[in-house]
Amino acid sequence: MATPTFDVHCHLATPSTRERAQIHARPEYEPYDYYMGQDSKDHNTKMFPTIVESLTDPGARIEHMDRMGVDIQGLATFVSEYFYWTPGGLGAELAREQNDRVAQAVADYPDRFVGIGATVPLQDVDAAIVEAERVRDIGFKGLQIGGTIDSHNLDEPRFRPFFEAVSDLGHVVIIHPSGYPEGQRFGDYFLTNCIGNPLETMVAATRMIFSGLFEELPDLKMLLLHGGGYLPFYASRADHTWKVRPETRVAIPDHEPSHYMKKLYFDTMVFQPLYLRHLVDIVGADRVMLGTDFPFDMGEDDPLGLVDAVEGLTDEDRQAIKGGNAARVFG
Repeated sequence: MATPTFDVHCHLATPSTRERAQIHARPEYEPYDYYMGQDSKDHNTKMFPTIVESLTDPGARIEHMDRMGVDIQGLATFVSEYFYWTPGGLGAELAREQNDRVAQAVADYPDRFVGIGATVPLQDVDAAIVEAERVRDIGFKGLQIGGTIDSHNLDEPRFRPFFEAVSDLGHVVIIHPSGYPEGQRFGDYFLTNCIGNPLETMVAATRMIFSGLFEELPDLKMLLLHGGGYLPFYASRADHTWKVRPETRVAIPDHEPSHYMKKLYFDTMVFQPLYLRHLVDIVGADRVMLGTDFPFDMGEDDPLGLVDAVEGLTDEDRQAIKGGNAARVFG
């Protein structure tokens, strides 16, 4: 029997949380929107109504999943609803509401959905750990977090207790940015997404590698969406930097950065068979999982076709990427 196909990059929004959060909002708190040009904002007013049903109604997804050949979606919360800028207590309440909504979708369609991307209020690390424990107990297999938390980098010491806790809990930590916090040059051409999101992933992951996070926590499981951003595609430069610059070896004296890249997981959201082939060559077929970014226009509409178009993969590799790896990693 073939392994079910499993999409690890999907979003479910909880619009009811926005009104409660909005009183604390400032435009600069959301870099994805803050740096977006007006032409892109105008286009979104036309695009968004075409996806809002699929973004908010789990049942509306089924037809699209069948068309794409996706058996199971790993549901995560909507990145525009992280709300890291709210007070910690409110952030915890909003995270709980979003996660309960995802859990309900899984309960309503247990053969089609799994909860893999709970949100946690990382503006309050203690509260984030509490929510991470709670969602594990209601069936979530992982958490989804941004690339920065109110402009704080994930490698900062303040977040070490969180990563220690989620490693012990067995959660997979999914990195999905909501823009790049220094995106002053990204206003035109939809660069806030085109470049901003994958760049944020690359910066966050590179900092975590050089900080020694994965050396300290070898059991920490992390999934980088959008194919890891630019991280795997210029890994050799990070390795060269490590060899010639002593300041990069302080926390990782024994292994070059690519050693840790091969311990991370990546989705297939790179749009091009050649790039997917390169990703597999760098990190291994056992580290790559199917992803679509459903239901957004920047997503992959033919994820199985992309995998099938990659030259040189074995049938076992293709089956693993399409679903076997996700089944193994998320349990």
